[in-house]
Amino acid sequence: MSQHDDLDDQLYILLASMKEYREAIADDQKRLETFYSQVAEDMLEQQEKTLNKLNRDATNALKVRIQELDKATHRISYQFIGLYAAAFVSLVLVLMTALFLFVPSLDEIQQRRAEVAKLERYNLDLSTCDGKTCVRVMKKQCNYGKNGDYCVIDPK
Repeated sequence: MSQHDDLDDQLYILLASMKEYREAIADDQKRLETFYSQVAEDMLEQQEKTLNKLNRDATNALKVRIQELDKATHRISYQFIGLYAAAFVSLVLVLMTALFLFVPSLDEIQQRRAEVAKLERYNLDLSTCDGKTCVRVMKKQCNYGKNGDYCVIDPK
């Protein structure tokens, strides 16, 4: 039985060593998992810091660009306001000038109305000829006056 006992002892030693190896492997596996999780956390923290820094830098650069765009927009707005104001003032000046040049004054209108009323008393046939006021006359009864430049009118 000594061989059997030797075999049992060897098996027992083998089982014990296998148990130790399993425990060692399990410990190594736990240490590796801890190491990998620590490395992963450190990498994530480092990447997060890097991304935060890049985001801050990009945000600051965008803020500067936005401020420049706002300034340019205000300048353009004031230029357009100035341009439209100048165009409006010019248009008003042109209209006022046209009114003064082409519309007769109230005195002139009253004078023309008085002349037309005076001519209408004689029952004249008045019309416009090539932009001028014309009156119908009897051609056979002309050459009156000092210079012969008067004619007898032809009433309606």
